[in-house]
Amino acid sequence: MLMWTDEQLTEQGWSVEQIATYRTEEATQAVTAAADQVISETINLQPAHPDKILPALDGASEASMNGAPQMLTQSSISAILLVVMLVLVPFSLYSISNAEGTQGPSGESGIAGINGSDGSSFHLVSSTDALPVCDATVNNQIFFIAVDAAFQVCQNSIWTPIDLTGQSGVNGTVGADGTDGLNGSDGTDGNDGADGTDGLNGADGQNGADGSTGLTSLIITRNEPNGLNCPNGGTIVETGVDDNRDNALSNNEVDSIVFVCKGENGQDGADGADGADGADGANGSSTGTMMAARLSAAPASMGCNGTGELLEQGMDDGRNGGIAQNGILESGEILFRTLICTLFDVKMVEDINNGSSSNPTNFVSINSTMYFTANNGTASGIWAYENGIISLVYSGSVLNIRAIGSQLMFSGQDQGLNVKPYVFEPSNGTAWQITEIFPGGSSYPSEFTLIGTTVFFGARDSTGSTGIGLFDLWAYETLNYSVWKVEADIQPSSLIAVHSDLYFSAGVNNGNVELWKHETTTNTTFMVKDINPGILASSPTNLVSMGTTIYMSANDGSGAGTELHAYEINNNSTWVAADIRPGVAASMPSDLVVLGTQVYMKASSGTYFELWVYDSQNNSFWEISDIQSTSGSGGPSGLTVNQYTVYFSADDGTSGEELWAHNSINGTTWQVIDLKPIGGNIGDIHVHEGNLYFSGEDNWDGRELWNLLFSKDVSFV
Repeated sequence: MLMWTDEQLTEQGWSVEQIATYRTEEATQAVTAAADQVISETINLQPAHPDKILPALDGASEASMNGAPQMLTQSSISAILLVVMLVLVPFSLYSISNAEGTQGPSGESGIAGINGSDGSSFHLVSSTDALPVCDATVNNQIFFIAVDAAFQVCQNSIWTPIDLTGQSGVNGTVGADGTDGLNGSDGTDGNDGADGTDGLNGADGQNGADGSTGLTSLIITRNEPNGLNCPNGGTIVETGVDDNRDNALSNNEVDSIVFVCKGENGQDGADGADGADGADGANGSSTGTMMAARLSAAPASMGCNGTGELLEQGMDDGRNGGIAQNGILESGEILFRTLICTLFDVKMVEDINNGSSSNPTNFVSINSTMYFTANNGTASGIWAYENGIISLVYSGSVLNIRAIGSQLMFSGQDQGLNVKPYVFEPSNGTAWQITEIFPGGSSYPSEFTLIGTTVFFGARDSTGSTGIGLFDLWAYETLNYSVWKVEADIQPSSLIAVHSDLYFSAGVNNGNVELWKHETTTNTTFMVKDINPGILASSPTNLVSMGTTIYMSANDGSGAGTELHAYEINNNSTWVAADIRPGVAASMPSDLVVLGTQVYMKASSGTYFELWVYDSQNNSFWEISDIQSTSGSGGPSGLTVNQYTVYFSADDGTSGEELWAHNSINGTTWQVIDLKPIGGNIGDIHVHEGNLYFSGEDNWDGRELWNLLFSKDVSFV
């Protein structure tokens, strides 16, 4: 609406009286319009709470309000508010007239009304910007904001909006239940329907297919020489199922190995009395009829990649220079030779990331399922392989995995990319963080090792004695999900379980790293052996156990350098088991694995690293094979044992890093497969259900999951 100033109206010929009348009408219209808008938008009066209705009304008694109707009309409310505003608005703040009019005649005096109670001051302003400072001068005074069509009151130096909405009314009482109606009369029963006709008999089903013939269990016995398994010698009994039905128990079919050891010789008993002479026996046959056989590892010259077995059979009749009837099959008495070769079938299990590398790693097995980490190009996490089927079972960033009973424990990243300890339950596919060791940071848990129902691992928190960075020994109880710090600031590594105790490498505040032990029966943690006495550290690594003996790479300070050391639990003694590189130089053994009474390792006798072995029966050691005999290291790594064979990755200087094997029975070493001629890349190696699985790279599919399947080939030679 166009607003005229007094000067403009005077220029148009208006008199002072006309301008004053115009201003009065203009102000009255504005106040009435604002009041109607507020009432229509914000006020709903309820009789249950009369104290909440129109707080600005001055002199309204509680009794009169209780008698008000339940809902005032909009026009009534507008009229009430208009009267209130016209009565309470101080004309000192809002000028209605710019000029004083002619005083009219005095009216007759009315009857004096009853004094009302004091009300709050009420004022009208155009906007919140026009509100005065809320102080003692305007305390408890009400202002109507014309632009916002709202009220505000000054209380305790703060302008506070006033809500004019009344409270909800009380619910009415529930009416009384009506009288139950009369029951209707029962209907007449209907007639029974006629029986339906019987259906036709179905046709006989076809006979099921005959089941396959069951597999045969086989037993092989061999002499066990005097040694660690049997101090006085004995018999080794191997049992298993003939999976390939060749009536021969091959190495990969052996399910159980039992040693039946001889006892110590007892004292000779007293000679018994001579017995009576027996009757003369019948004359024996002039020809030997006893059949003899022997089974041995096939010589490398016969092929089979050194994995074959030679079965020899003949008559113990003394032919060709043999001794008849001595129970020994001699070379001249052999009539038949059967060569049993182990065949290898290498194939890709699945191309998980088609067109790129899935990089499978961290292989572990729980019963018939193998778990590992991989990335299919869309999601990374934990994958499962069972019965030839691969599936993603957990999506997330997983760094390492260990099997703990029927569950997996792993270190993974949270949403903040911090590394935390997690547990994965395969039965329902759920994973959870076991505890918050390092709030807001990475605890980097590693080397989860299960003893009984307790998992031990290394991790760091933010409260170490020397600050963030040092790792502590932690424990997680799987029965009640509790987590606690076992020992602080000792930097644990190379954790292994031996019987019911935990052995590991550690050093307080990262100094004097030696062999430590956590004894579960006493719940104590301590240095069990100071291998390098004094301030220098032996720094044991790559711990493995054989019975009650722990083998490791360590430096005892005697000048031998870092070599293969042994620690005997029973007598707390240590010694250099194999000084592969004599003198102060070190052979630096690593990748230690135990096979029977032997320890296989990667070590160097000079410049290059090759495959070595230590035999605990005679304390001897030797280099197995100079895989790269030219000018470099074969660099065997990832040593993994399957039956009597050690598998590993190595580089012969020609094929690149490929899969190799060493047979501990006949001592042969060979390259299993050349997946990628020139520039091969073999990763983690794992045995699952008797077969070998590994990460390998060919020329087409990148680095994917491969397996090595075993079979037998039998031929007469």
